[in-house]
Amino acid sequence: MTLRHRCTLPTYYFHIRHADYVIRDHEGRDFVDREAAREEAVDDLWELLIHALLRRGQDIPLGIDIYDEDGALAAQVNVDASIPDLVRRLP
Repeated sequence: MTLRHRCTLPTYYFHIRHADYVIRDHEGRDFVDREAAREEAVDDLWELLIHALLRRGQDIPLGIDIYDEDGALAAQVNVDASIPDLVRRLP
């Protein structure tokens, strides 16, 4: 008898936080772990920030709140706290 083990990655949801509203992620993405999700959120926040600045500062995101599949807050990535991470990633 062969036993199959189904391996699934945890799903994380990235809710984008602005000054007066939040854009909720209803689809989620699969990551190996919380740290991998956090690293991706830093990249996503960087892209969102660049786009907002190119639009002359409209809708600048304050951060991304990362929730796990149980609805618990797993991590937060804030613009101000992420600047050192973003600078390290510059080419």
